[in-house]
Amino acid sequence: MSVTAYFSDTYAEAREKFLASAKAAGAALKSWPHPLKGPDGEDLAMDVALFGSKDAKRMLIMSSGTHGIEGFCGSGIQIGLIENGLVGELPDDTCLLMIHAHNPHGFAWQRRVTEDNVDLNRNFRDFGSVGVNEAYSDIHPFLVPGDWDGPERAAADKGVAEFIQTRGMPAFQAAVTGGQHDHPDGLFFGGQKATWSRLTLEEVAREYCGKATDIALLDLHTGLGPRGYGELISVDMDRDDEYERAQAWYGEVTSPSRGSSTSAPITGTIDAAWRDGMGDANLTAVAIEYGTLPPAEVLGSLQADNWLHLHGDLNSDQGRQIKAQVRAAFFGEEEKWKQDVYDRALETARNALKGLAG
Repeated sequence: MSVTAYFSDTYAEAREKFLASAKAAGAALKSWPHPLKGPDGEDLAMDVALFGSKDAKRMLIMSSGTHGIEGFCGSGIQIGLIENGLVGELPDDTCLLMIHAHNPHGFAWQRRVTEDNVDLNRNFRDFGSVGVNEAYSDIHPFLVPGDWDGPERAAADKGVAEFIQTRGMPAFQAAVTGGQHDHPDGLFFGGQKATWSRLTLEEVAREYCGKATDIALLDLHTGLGPRGYGELISVDMDRDDEYERAQAWYGEVTSPSRGSSTSAPITGTIDAAWRDGMGDANLTAVAIEYGTLPPAEVLGSLQADNWLHLHGDLNSDQGRQIKAQVRAAFFGEEEKWKQDVYDRALETARNALKGLAG
């Protein structure tokens, strides 16, 4: 079977395929319904499939859709791994837990953010100690112009260009993508309270991670790096033992906090849910980040999507064009890209199982 069969055109199709594949492979399934609906009135949910015993001492977690639309890639990988028998490769006393669509609303509506414009991977934090991202505040007005083709946009582009010329592209990337909590209408907004997705994932972690002593987390992402390449990004946040374990298991692993990743350092990432729910277990958390388009095009698509949902018309020609732009920024439609991302995930999952067993 061609790898393209595992990937889907809509969230509803992806969810149906995932649930069917997981059920056929003997998974114990549980769903957490989302309070809102998809664009065609379809149900939304965070779906969980457990392969093996919940009491297993070792656990591999593979999750998708943290950033909504990135779930097109992650879901296809999860379905392919199930269909091709990864479950049959589980060592003794090891279970596999798959989380399908951390952010089902963003997946269904083809947005990176949640229903409240929150970047979920910036939301897992104590909001009583959140500082101000001053650099982002400096450029926020340039990122959310009132028009998309008129004088406000022209002035905004000029402001961004001057910022980059003065401070450099790395500073611009860090300012924008590092996360901010003061501009709810802005980009990479981490929120000012816990989202539905965060609260739900924390409940999932409490339910499934009580017995494991060693856990590997592989969270599937797209939008950074060379096209089709899967950068393995440790989210150790200066936990030396975890970083060293990831290096030993996977080989080349990058770290934002150590300055070796294409990703800027960020806080509030989803691994916090597992760390809080797993007790004293050893966690080795890695994001697989698959490249799509050049960074400027990816960021431009997010800016366009943000403008569309603030000021535009989803059902207009312009709205459809922007949505196509966003999809291209986070999902590769061609077979080679799909094969590359699947192969990288399979290799990494097998290395995670070896690492857990070792």
